[in-house]
Amino acid sequence: MTTKNLSLHKSGMAIGFFAASFISTASFAQKCNHANEVQALFTQLKNNGFNEEEPVDYHYYFIDSDPKDIAHLKEVLVKQDYKYVGIAKMAGKYQLEVSKKEAHTAGSAIEKGKELKALATSNNVDVFDGFELKMAGNNDISDDVDVSEEINKIPQQQLFKKALDFYNKNETEKALVAFDRCINLGINPETSHYKRGNCKTTLGNVNGAIADLETVVRLNPKHYEANFNLGGLYLDKENYDRAISYYQKAVATNPQSDNGFYRLAEAYQKKGEKKTALQYCEKSLAVNPGNVYAKELLKKLN
Repeated sequence: MTTKNLSLHKSGMAIGFFAASFISTASFAQKCNHANEVQALFTQLKNNGFNEEEPVDYHYYFIDSDPKDIAHLKEVLVKQDYKYVGIAKMAGKYQLEVSKKEAHTAGSAIEKGKELKALATSNNVDVFDGFELKMAGNNDISDDVDVSEEINKIPQQQLFKKALDFYNKNETEKALVAFDRCINLGINPETSHYKRGNCKTTLGNVNGAIADLETVVRLNPKHYEANFNLGGLYLDKENYDRAISYYQKAVATNPQSDNGFYRLAEAYQKKGEKKTALQYCEKSLAVNPGNVYAKELLKKLN
């Protein structure tokens, strides 16, 4: 059986930061910093068949650099009837995953996040990293092709190489499922999330791609490709401020990226900030005088 996933990641703000990916025929992913944004997300999900009154498996994630604190929190959660799923080492830190069958509305999801963040803090664990819903069915994969059984037969030590093979051969559906398994096993999380995000973009799950790529830049803030791709995805969504933020990070990592500077110019132009757009057009052409896109945009701005 395949699965649908709804991922929500949280950090920082009082209400929290959520990145959600709902994999269905119509896919949704949304970064939410406020309660009204979480409510909007759940409204979208309900409009696409998500029944918030039906209990489903919620998988909760916690991250800390001290394995002893993570192990202690695991025991605390198990005593509260959470099911232990596993601990994975990623980017020098430890991620604890537990699950529980629950039903949530937007409001109760926010409250659950606050509760688990407080529980993590009280047990010396740095981050409550959100949750993921796992339900039957997954339309990121074609309905007439179930590749999960094939992927699950691949020995763990060969899995990442096979995932890369699928990816490089443009067998996108197989690659997505293989990288999903890699992520669940804690195998090369940075690359696995990056490649899975690109697979989701190819399959039209733009918001799911955003969730994966933002995990990449959380693991490695200087990942040029992830920052650049996030800029493009947010530019397409007309979220110009967020697009600009990621393009800025991309060019800071690679100051010879003429396309990065061009894309910054484009984002500022669409935002209505012509003067700044001109500056970045000129930077793009200073790096590469032959950038035809920057030349065309410069004509429009002059």
